[in-house]
Amino acid sequence: MSLLWSDVDFVNDLIRVRESKTRAGERTIPMSGRCKIELLRWRSLLGPEFSSYVFPNMYEPSKPLKDLRRSWAKALKDAGLEYFWIYDLRHTLASRLTQAGVSPVFVAQIIGHSSTSILSTYARAIDEFRRDAIHKLENLRGEHVSREERPPKLSDGSVQ
Repeated sequence: MSLLWSDVDFVNDLIRVRESKTRAGERTIPMSGRCKIELLRWRSLLGPEFSSYVFPNMYEPSKPLKDLRRSWAKALKDAGLEYFWIYDLRHTLASRLTQAGVSPVFVAQIIGHSSTSILSTYARAIDEFRRDAIHKLENLRGEHVSREERPPKLSDGSVQ
């Protein structure tokens, strides 16, 4: 919550996290195009002229936002979304990075962990990912099965 505008590098698309509970949490994160667009929009509304913090305390702009609970609940309500815990976003990121085939080492670095051991907690396998894994297994098996063992195909290309 204490992210400063000076830690957001719009030229190189990077965000520097300088404060964290652990040393591994202090890191530089690549910014997605969507994140950049939203941060630029946010900066145009409430930029460094208002506060040096990306997420300022609205009553005391010289201080960062401390309690996110009410702000988070209101943001979800205003967006018409059902309430969910903000840390679910961390789980979602880890799951989607894993699904995209990103190395567990890089997933751990992006979410600020020193080892990959925590990923089993965050990277929940989703149904499509598990289904895709089974399809890959079937394709691998299909590549190794000899032509004689494969079921004959009909004229329309379907299998008997």
